[in-house]
Amino acid sequence: MGGALEGVKVIDLTHAYNGPFCTMHLADHGAEVLKIEKPGVGDMTREWPPIRNGESGYYAAINRNKKSVCLDITKDGGKAVFKSLVKTADVVVDNFRPGTLDRLGLGYDVLKEINPRIILAESSGFGQYGPLKDRAAYDVVAQAMGGFCEMTGSPDGPPMKSGPAIADNYTGTYLALGICMALFRREKTGTGQRVDVAMLDTIFSILENALPILAVRGESLSRVGYVDPATSPYDLFPCRDGHVVIAAANNNTFNRLCEAMNRPDLPGNGMFSNNDLRCTNRAEITAIIREWTTARNKQEIEDCLNEKGVPVSSIYSIEQIAQHPQIQAREMFVEVDHPTLGPFKLQGVPIKMYGTPGGVRTPSPLLGEHTEEVLSSIGIGQAEMKDLKTKGIV
Repeated sequence: MGGALEGVKVIDLTHAYNGPFCTMHLADHGAEVLKIEKPGVGDMTREWPPIRNGESGYYAAINRNKKSVCLDITKDGGKAVFKSLVKTADVVVDNFRPGTLDRLGLGYDVLKEINPRIILAESSGFGQYGPLKDRAAYDVVAQAMGGFCEMTGSPDGPPMKSGPAIADNYTGTYLALGICMALFRREKTGTGQRVDVAMLDTIFSILENALPILAVRGESLSRVGYVDPATSPYDLFPCRDGHVVIAAANNNTFNRLCEAMNRPDLPGNGMFSNNDLRCTNRAEITAIIREWTTARNKQEIEDCLNEKGVPVSSIYSIEQIAQHPQIQAREMFVEVDHPTLGPFKLQGVPIKMYGTPGGVRTPSPLLGEHTEEVLSSIGIGQAEMKDLKTKGIV
């Protein structure tokens, strides 16, 4: 049996990261994703490092399972071919600046006339409407404006962005979710719709307890490092050979932590008897736990707390976690044979479907690798294909 989205055809106009990350999820679960790329140029990430044998590992990681079709949709001939593709498609995805498809004469009103079932899914920095809709953005802009940087980092340090591009990651995932919801709704109604996801909205939506704190207390959450303002203890703790994180976010877990530390007196202490009190007296409980962790090494702490069911981990490097038996068992770092890169490892599929499993079936495509295959499927013959190539349309 194929993936959950087998039979769904997606025209992918996206570039850079959040859009391709969205269509990666769709392709991983069986959708046929036709990645439209400018002839001779392709997605900008084809030039992003790391590069091996002239091929980008960055591009390869998020464009697996897709087909590359060279097509210039800014030219009249390219627009005509694109419209023919739309007739047999289910979804069009883009992450252009708002209004770009309309200016090209390929906006939703045009597409739904061609195919009333079409779903147009669009991601952008600030969305398809609002006073900032025409403003340019990348991930770091969304993180900075969305409040994420202000609450990330050490209390005595500068604002920080996250390591990975989480505005792109979440936006792409939200867009994939929106597409699946639109496909589900179309099964009920027979008609498609537009899906609009903005990077700023995305970051604002994941600020977690910062927004309740603002609503309840009228305060802006400041940088707190590893601390979770809503629970305690929840922090980074030093030990003999590095650091561990410990998260005892409820009374039962805190009680087990106290057992592990041989401190049965703490749960009954009026300063620590519930989570609210532990948050109020965070400095005091943190000092007690640090005294315990600094006398031990990482493995000793992990073994002890894991035995008691207390969430704990040392800090892993990327290489360490990539080689971890849990990651290997879950097939989260898999190898494909790329025609240019050669054997190449990339992240696996995080959504495990037991009846219709997704998977990394094919490597990322070479630029234009599937142009003739796809265009011949909509009736474009060799003579017309030659003419399109001569005009620089494909």
